[in-house]
Amino acid sequence: MYIVQVLSTTAPLMLAYYLASLGHSIVEKSGVLNLAIDGVFVLSVAVAFAQAIYTWNNPLIPVVISVASSIAVGLILVYTTSKLPVSHGAIGLSLMFLCYGLSGVIGVPARTQQGLTGQEVGYPISPVSSVWVLLYIVVVGLGFLLHYILERTKLGAMIKASGEDPLVAEALGVDVLKTRILAGVLGFALIGLGASAFELLYTRIWREGTGIGHGWIAFAVSLSSGRHPLLGIITAFLFALLYEYRFSILAVGLPREMADALPYITAITAMVIYMATPLKTKLKTPKSLGKPFFKEERTI
Repeated sequence: MYIVQVLSTTAPLMLAYYLASLGHSIVEKSGVLNLAIDGVFVLSVAVAFAQAIYTWNNPLIPVVISVASSIAVGLILVYTTSKLPVSHGAIGLSLMFLCYGLSGVIGVPARTQQGLTGQEVGYPISPVSSVWVLLYIVVVGLGFLLHYILERTKLGAMIKASGEDPLVAEALGVDVLKTRILAGVLGFALIGLGASAFELLYTRIWREGTGIGHGWIAFAVSLSSGRHPLLGIITAFLFALLYEYRFSILAVGLPREMADALPYITAITAMVIYMATPLKTKLKTPKSLGKPFFKEERTI
């Protein structure tokens, strides 16, 4: 019974982390460094909350609008970094802070209206319900589907070629810009879905700053799994489990601040382990990740 409780309480957060990390992995496999992930996650959380308030907890519209907002930001990132010789990091971080600000602009009026109407947001999942089992099935199914797309389809080959060597990919007939845009739409749609799951299935509340840091945890899930869709299932579960039960360490006398910081300390540790061990060689980073590709001048 305890195991069932752990699995059921962890499922919504695992789904959020896994979807966001999966989207992040697809974007970066195409060669685009995505440092905007945390801002996009926070913005999509606020959009999902606001639309849930305005539509009286409609089960579909908040998700659709949240995904659309994520894709919109993603297209700006992908287009500017692929069409212009600009720094991926500078554009990504700028968009991240822009999204932080927009989240407040969108979320605060909705929270004010919630205070007037008492409208509840989201869908709680009971341990006695079978919904949490469905969430795990969705996660595993998505993992295998994306693994198949990346490894067995022409689209997957084009995405990976664009991330490895865009010049060679162009010479072989791949339109790198279009490929990265497709990867961006798919990837940021998944990030938006993850943020929607975080808001509607996990927190079910909103205040300024809700979601901050969780995009970086999804970033760590992606990196520590080598951007591999199937390994990401394991790392997403472990990070979700750690975050959900982080306050258990209070029982051994550690301060609350340490409990709050534990998931992020673990994220940093996981990324260091990945970068400093043979995992980096076995699960290779795309060679052209983060490198400007200016098609007109044919330079990297």
